[in-house]
Amino acid sequence: MSLYDYVAKCAAKARTAMERVLPFLDEFGGRRIKISAVTPRWYEDFQNRMISDSGLSSPHSQEKYCCFVRQCLRKAVRDGIIPRDPSSGIKHISLPDSKKEFLSAAEVKRMALTPHHAKGAMRPELQDEVRRAFLFACVTGFRISDLRQLTWECIDIEHMQIIKRQQKTGRIVVVPVLPNTLKLLGEPSENEKAFVFPFLSASRSTTNRFILAWAKEAGIKKHVTWHTARHTDATLLLESGTDLYTVMRLLGHTKIQTTMQYAVVSDKKKREAVKNLPDVL
Repeated sequence: MSLYDYVAKCAAKARTAMERVLPFLDEFGGRRIKISAVTPRWYEDFQNRMISDSGLSSPHSQEKYCCFVRQCLRKAVRDGIIPRDPSSGIKHISLPDSKKEFLSAAEVKRMALTPHHAKGAMRPELQDEVRRAFLFACVTGFRISDLRQLTWECIDIEHMQIIKRQQKTGRIVVVPVLPNTLKLLGEPSENEKAFVFPFLSASRSTTNRFILAWAKEAGIKKHVTWHTARHTDATLLLESGTDLYTVMRLLGHTKIQTTMQYAVVSDKKKREAVKNLPDVL
């Protein structure tokens, strides 16, 4: 199987925008090379061409598409198709520092109290699920890919926790939840394999515009997206005094450095640190 065909196969099953990398694979030789013949040199050349010849001006987009290919190569190793990941050890595309937007607890409450409805753009059932799923993500840190794949068998109501294998990393995370968090999920289904958010799971359209308009209606001027909810969960945990290692386990990160990048220290922590300085003046 060619690298292109394998990535296309993975994209057909993924609930992400992975298929967007296919035109670049086609242009840069992904149809001509078998997945078993991909070498570190080939992947490095592909990454360099994404930087110089893809026409994508944003390093974040270039890196995102390269990561789609990395993700497929790692899956090929797990599937026993190739013995090792040829992209392993290749330095990622350098990205400029970006502001990680998050919501304060008060802002999350304002969104929860704002019954936003978009006319004609989305089905009412999907709008309701987007609202509930976003608020749920603000207190669990789940990515949109995990929310789409969340089934009732992951919900342990007896022990008030959610056990989920992450779509992105394959790691299993156990997230304790409060009663109000479980209420966001609605009435449990008798079918354990049923999706918790079935309309969101079936939707292939982006819902970030709906979330942004919802935040704007709530009086929030920040650029709010699905990933803002993940940043929000990490920040609220840190502000409540949770240590970085525990936040890392709750978010499912493999490295503490990743958690430090996601959970940017908030202004609240900075102000508390400055207040503890001696009054030398």
